[in-house]
Amino acid sequence: MYVIKPYEKNGQMMIASKSSIPGLSENSNKQVRLQFGIRSVEVTIDFSDSIKKEHVYLSTNVIQQLGLPVTCGYDLVVLGDKVIIGPFIGILCELTNRKLAEMLPTYKSFVKGYHYIGGAIAVFSMEGIHRENQTISGYLFHPEKNTWQACSLPFPGVVMSIAEPSLTSSWKDFHTCMMDFNALLGNRVFNYPHFSKWEMYQMLLPELKAYLPETALYQDVGDIYNMLNKHGNVYIKPLNGRLGKRIMNVVKRDNSLKIKYDEKRTKREDIFTNVMESNLFFHKHLVPEAYIIQQTIPLKTHERRVIDFRVMAAKNGKGKWRIIGIYSRYGARGQIVSNITAGGHTELARNTLKNVWKLSEKEIQRVEEEMERIVLHSINTLEKQGYHLGNIGVDIGLDDHGQMSIIEINHQNPDPYIALMAKDRLAFYNCRFQLMRYGRYLGGF
Repeated sequence: MYVIKPYEKNGQMMIASKSSIPGLSENSNKQVRLQFGIRSVEVTIDFSDSIKKEHVYLSTNVIQQLGLPVTCGYDLVVLGDKVIIGPFIGILCELTNRKLAEMLPTYKSFVKGYHYIGGAIAVFSMEGIHRENQTISGYLFHPEKNTWQACSLPFPGVVMSIAEPSLTSSWKDFHTCMMDFNALLGNRVFNYPHFSKWEMYQMLLPELKAYLPETALYQDVGDIYNMLNKHGNVYIKPLNGRLGKRIMNVVKRDNSLKIKYDEKRTKREDIFTNVMESNLFFHKHLVPEAYIIQQTIPLKTHERRVIDFRVMAAKNGKGKWRIIGIYSRYGARGQIVSNITAGGHTELARNTLKNVWKLSEKEIQRVEEEMERIVLHSINTLEKQGYHLGNIGVDIGLDDHGQMSIIEINHQNPDPYIALMAKDRLAFYNCRFQLMRYGRYLGGF
């Protein structure tokens, strides 16, 4: 990596050691365009034998024009008469500056392997995006001090989103900002655009029908009864919900409906024998075209805990998908969801397959390989539709007979913290590291 040093004399100068920058002509007084993030300036190159190979001097006004922090180590990529300084990766983490500051210590996991990534790495919130002058305010990682420092920077060269705008008032603003980044950076914006559960179902259906529970879009109560007449047991989920929130389980028994759901963090169970009353309940809790109705998957339970599996995948520094880990999720006793945030717990999938399913090592390997195949096929299908993903978490159901089902694909912020909870620290840091290496790759480094 190169260290950028201020050159105090006036002018638009870049001074480097001869042969220190591969691909750059050794002819002095050559004009090149220097780029950092979305900003670029014309500079004149001069070469010197008296400076260290890892040092590059820039006129102070060039540093100011680029908005270039000199506290970071950089790589330089030469593309003809253009020299790119980077990588410059911006991570859109939160919706508000307050939440960003609160969560700041947790973002250290993105920079744990900084010396293999390099460049400027900044975290910012929706509130920190200033579209009028194309700058962000947030926090920049200072590698020598190993800390985050408040900063104001130009728009980055690569933007990764881990923000969670669904079910918030920021949903529209988020998409507006991300479309701006897309217009400027093209394929250097990832984990965007987002898709709903219904869009996911429609995209996967042609190629992965055998692994998908039948799903319908809720438009009126008739859709619920149609699905109940077919399956007897359904889940109703918000199109863009996360963390097991606003989900209900509806079971048809003879002439009654049993509905399980959470209300104000309290488990509720209502039984309706009157169609008018059940209709009123659905009208009160559901909004047309904002929910899906999903055939219930016969998930295995253990000690009254429902079990499913999370497959974690990320792109690496060459843009290739890799499976990072597979984990089983046990729901809280009596809960209708397996989400850890709803009181569940997790462990390595192979432990559950061995102890609950009673599978041999060879059978465990076969099951995990099948899960990996389904996940990679799903990712390929989604990316063919134009979705640019960097990491993903796919929830897989497995019944007593070994039949697998795709329950959900988490792409807004498929947080690898499940690996930490399963005592798989290496996988957690590996996921974050691979994401940053992918960001570096997108930036051309």
